[in-house]
Amino acid sequence: MTGIVLTDVTRIHRGGAPAVANLSLEIPAGAFCVLTGPAGSGKSTLLRLIAGVEPLTAGVIEIGDAVRQSWRAGRDDVAELVDPQSLRPRRTLYDNMSHGLTTHGLSRKDAQERVLRAADDLALAPALARRPAQVSAGERSRAALARAFTRRPRALLFDEPLANLEPRERLALRRRIRELHRASGVTTVYATHDVADALALADLLVVMENGAVVEAGPPAELYDRPRRRRAAELLGAPPMNILPVRANQTGLSLEDGTHLGGASVMTTAVYAYLGVRPERLFVLDDASPQPGAKLPVTVEEVEAAGADVYVHGRVGAHPVTARLTGRPEIGPDGRVVLGARREHLHMFDVESGERL
Repeated sequence: MTGIVLTDVTRIHRGGAPAVANLSLEIPAGAFCVLTGPAGSGKSTLLRLIAGVEPLTAGVIEIGDAVRQSWRAGRDDVAELVDPQSLRPRRTLYDNMSHGLTTHGLSRKDAQERVLRAADDLALAPALARRPAQVSAGERSRAALARAFTRRPRALLFDEPLANLEPRERLALRRRIRELHRASGVTTVYATHDVADALALADLLVVMENGAVVEAGPPAELYDRPRRRRAAELLGAPPMNILPVRANQTGLSLEDGTHLGGASVMTTAVYAYLGVRPERLFVLDDASPQPGAKLPVTVEEVEAAGADVYVHGRVGAHPVTARLTGRPEIGPDGRVVLGARREHLHMFDVESGERL
C-alpha cells in the first residue's frame, strides 16, 4: 500500500488568488481520506494536483516513491481520478473499462476477467454493451469506479462522485465504495461538500476553506470535539450554533445580558464563543436533565422533517437551530427554553478560534 505526502503544495491560476496555498498533509497508506468544505475551498484542485492533471505552482507531492515537484507536471499513472465525465462517449462501458489494461502488461484474457469481475461487483454486467449516453447516471458512476479499480492504481481519487444520483442509489453506491476500499486497501482521497458522505466514508477527514486545511483528523473527533471554531461551523448540516458569550461568577450571558445558565462556566476567559450542535439541544422542562446551558429561544419557524423537527429561532440577536426528535408542541412566533448538557458544549477563543 502507498501513502501520500503533500508538502507546502501551492497552485495559483494565472492572474488569480491561490486555489491551494502552502498546504501540507500526510495521508497514511490504505486510508480513506475525505476532503470536505464549501465551494471554492480547493478540494477539486487538490485532487487534480495529486492526479497530475494540473501542474503545481510550488511544493512537493509524494505518492509512495513517485515524487511530483513544482517544475514537473504530468500523469504518471500512480493516481487514478474517478470521473464519470471522462468515459469515452463512443465506446461501450466494457471498452471504457478495459481500455489501457493490455498496455499495462495484462493479457487480453486477464484483462477480460478483471473487467467482468468488476462489472459483477458493481452490478454492471447487463449494461456492458451500452454506451455512456444509453445508461443511467448511477451506471456511469459505477462504470467509472469499476474502470478505476480494474487499473489498480496506487491511489484512487474521487471528485463528488455521488452528486447527481437519486437518494437510494446514492446511499447504495456510497456503501459499495466503502466496501471496495476495505477489500482493496488502496489509498483513497475523496472530495465532497456533503457532510453526511464525509462522515460516513472517512478514516481521515480534512476540512478545507480558501485553499487551506482548517482541521484534519478522525471524523468522530472533528465532529464531537473540534479544535477550531471554523471547523465546527463547516462540519455540520445544520452547522453548529455559535454564540458570543461573557463568563462571570453567575454563569454565561450574551452581550445584551441574556442569561444562558450558571451550571457550568467552562472557561477562565471573560469573553468566548459557546458552541452547541442542533441535535444536542432539547426542550427544557421539569423532567429534563440538569443543563449546562439554557437558551431562551424566540421561535421563527418550525420545520417538520420526518421523525425530526427543526426549530429555527433567535437567542437575543443570534440565530439558533435545534433538531428535536418526536413532535414537540412548538409553534412559530412562540418562545421555548432549550437546554444542552455540559458535555455537549464547546468553548472557543474569541481571537484565535481555538478550543478552550
